[in-house]
Amino acid sequence: MRILPTLLLISVLASANAQWELLTPIKNTSEFEAIEMVNDLVGYAADRAYGTILATEDGGITWERRIHGMSNRVLAMQMWDEQRGIAVGQFGAVYRTTDGFRTVTGSSTGAQSNNCVFFVNDTLGWVGKQDGKIYRSTDGGATWNAMQSGQGTSNYITAIQFVDTQIGYASCYGGGKVLKSVDGGLTWASIAPDPLVFIRDLHFFNSLTGVAVGHAGHVIRTTDGGATWNFMPSNTTYNMVTLSVQGNHLIAGGWWGHVICSSDGGLTWTEQIFGPEHKSSTLTPSGFGLMAGIGKIFRTTDFGATWQLFKDGTSSAEISKLSFAGLIGITSTALRTTDGGATWADSGAGGGLGIHINANGSGSRGGGGGTFARTTDFFATFDPVFTGPNVAIRCTWSLNASTHLVGGGHVYGGIYRTTNYGSTWTLVLDQGNILISDLWFVNDTLGFAVGEDGNSHRTLDGGLTWQNMGGSGGPTIFFTDTEYGWTRIGRTTDGGDTWTIMGGTPQSTVSIFFTGRDTGYAVAASGQTVRSLDGGITWANFLPAIYNSAINDAAYVDGYIIAVGGIGDIHRYRVGCPSTPWIPEVTVDGQTLCTSIPGTIQWYRNSVAIVGGTEDCVEAQISGSYTVIVTDALGCTSAPSLPVQVLITGVDEAQCAGIMLFPNPANTNAQLERPSDTPATVFFIDVQGRVVKEEHISGTRVLLDVSGLNAGAYMVRVIDRDGVSTSRMVKQ
Repeated sequence: MRILPTLLLISVLASANAQWELLTPIKNTSEFEAIEMVNDLVGYAADRAYGTILATEDGGITWERRIHGMSNRVLAMQMWDEQRGIAVGQFGAVYRTTDGFRTVTGSSTGAQSNNCVFFVNDTLGWVGKQDGKIYRSTDGGATWNAMQSGQGTSNYITAIQFVDTQIGYASCYGGGKVLKSVDGGLTWASIAPDPLVFIRDLHFFNSLTGVAVGHAGHVIRTTDGGATWNFMPSNTTYNMVTLSVQGNHLIAGGWWGHVICSSDGGLTWTEQIFGPEHKSSTLTPSGFGLMAGIGKIFRTTDFGATWQLFKDGTSSAEISKLSFAGLIGITSTALRTTDGGATWADSGAGGGLGIHINANGSGSRGGGGGTFARTTDFFATFDPVFTGPNVAIRCTWSLNASTHLVGGGHVYGGIYRTTNYGSTWTLVLDQGNILISDLWFVNDTLGFAVGEDGNSHRTLDGGLTWQNMGGSGGPTIFFTDTEYGWTRIGRTTDGGDTWTIMGGTPQSTVSIFFTGRDTGYAVAASGQTVRSLDGGITWANFLPAIYNSAINDAAYVDGYIIAVGGIGDIHRYRVGCPSTPWIPEVTVDGQTLCTSIPGTIQWYRNSVAIVGGTEDCVEAQISGSYTVIVTDALGCTSAPSLPVQVLITGVDEAQCAGIMLFPNPANTNAQLERPSDTPATVFFIDVQGRVVKEEHISGTRVLLDVSGLNAGAYMVRVIDRDGVSTSRMVKQ
């Protein structure tokens, strides 16, 4: 954990219903065996490599990990709507959900894997299995019965589809057969094309017309219910394994990044090549589609005519440490961010166990077997890996571009120091095979080190010599200045001369950090986070645990806690105010302006607060430039929204009898009388609809200065929390 201490403006106890945001749900080793968009926003993807089902609610921009670590991996799925669906997979596993795969109910079709699934409605469906069998369910997948497929165990079923409750088709890859049922799947007959074609996926537009794709780029098409088949020129020789259809638009993907598309119902095809192997695809009626495979998801918005890399998976290597300098961060596995941790990408800087960067860009990384690398630009680039000391380097610290310290163990453990960019190293802390887990330097001379087995050390000379402090040791250490510091369970206020044992931090704390001498956080391996508001004397639960992920390190960065751990997982949780305020969005419907951002709302017209403009929506009664500012539950205030220009060209309002202006006509002053004494805004609007004078008032009787108005007729509009009232006035 490496951060520059920053001021936490306001933080409040997080809601028990809030969750950590997983920033790296897609790995470079992910295998997307199934992907389905229910509509242009809501969709699901099954990652076979990690036994995970991911969900998106914004068209694939972000993905949330729902079910994770399933022992029986999902191979196919079908959704009935945004929340209800079914997934099938290895060893006959069937998973049904009614809440978007937040939870599942299981059933089984036997020992052999389920390769494909199709439901004609939410009760009647079929699965095709690895051993050539077809099973049928009439209760939404709760129970299953074997049907008479007539296939041997080598003719495994690769795809299945019904056009109604009676007529259905299935493909067998092993035997090169297409099967047909006319009795709801109870019995099946072979309608294999000749010559033999190994089919991987198929689609029938109706009971007669269908298309199938498969081995060596073969595309076959029938118009008589499978009695005869014609070969279509596909323009590829690569295996096609997935097929998605909307109307006459078809997209198929397969090996080595090859994709074929058709816009005429499968009569003609064009080939494109992008990405690695494609395993699954989905297409919506609007032309939005996704093609997924190994570690990448591609997107189309024009039925497959063009594609863009949409989501690129990050490294799945376990992250041991992370370090931040301002908004730039780097993990020990070389994942890098430049926006405070919101987005991450592989930097190509190699991997390791320990990492550190400074505000000037200098830094270092160490790993197993003494591997060592250094940087001068926050690991945007790095020098060739140097051979470090013969130790597993678990933490590093760079005093400058040439002087670095590393710690590790247990074998040959201790602290090593170099002053020549890593060419040679000196063992500066040698107390046997100890383990050093973390380093922290307050300045170029004062530094600290901690490790397991109670190891806790301090240096006063830049790491040349070290003394045992007798502190609590552990995996983490943090100092805000030369006096105040903390370890997993220890606290010092005199620069490490004496330590006080703290209570309340989790036993499995992996990282501790403070935003000042008072406010600090301790993050456990489970992601459980406790907070102290009194410098570590007392602690209280603050954030929920992180499920399905083991945390190794964490840091506070620009209002967020960033936590990293197993399989390359990076999570974040906002607990404070970012340095750059967000900009709320405004939707416009006629003269009604709305924002959907929750919090305390204030609307403005021409940069002046609108009296009573504190609701989600405001009615623009007067021409002007409208903006909104929102203050959220943490007390963080947004920037003004982008201005919305409102022009009102005519007025059609009845005069309110409760509002009086006199004298009328007026010359220098006019007295306004109204029934309410609440704060209000008075607008003088000329005959061209322009606001020529605006004044904030309170009270039931107000003297208005009209001397600056040109002679003529004006509409006077008064807006308060009770509504809008108007009157007429003539200026002499």
